Amino acid sequence: MADSSTVGGSTFGVGAQVFVRDVSPTDRSPWPLCPSGIIVGAGGSAIQGIWGRPGGAQLWRVEFDEPQIRDDGEGPFDHAQVNEKFLELAPPLEDQG
Repeated sequence: MADSSTVGGSTFGVGAQVFVRDVSPTDRSPWPLCPSGIIVGAGGSAIQGIWGRPGGAQLWRVEFDEPQIRDDGEGPFDHAQVNEKFLELAPPLEDQG
């Protein structure tokens, strides 16, 4: 399992603050409120909807800032495995100096 991965020059990994977003109007995240959270661990991989198969998309275990309800009404969840394609790194905090 990976501890970090790089996408477009940005690195996802344990400790990264992220937003969960839709990829497009037709590739929607299962988290409709676009939650924020922190990556707390690698979640394995997925291929064609089958969780845990090698060679699939990277999943990350995200602890949400607030409990979330999935698009199917299930929840609330305080954490979940989220496909990396739905993650966007939060902007870095500016020095408060």
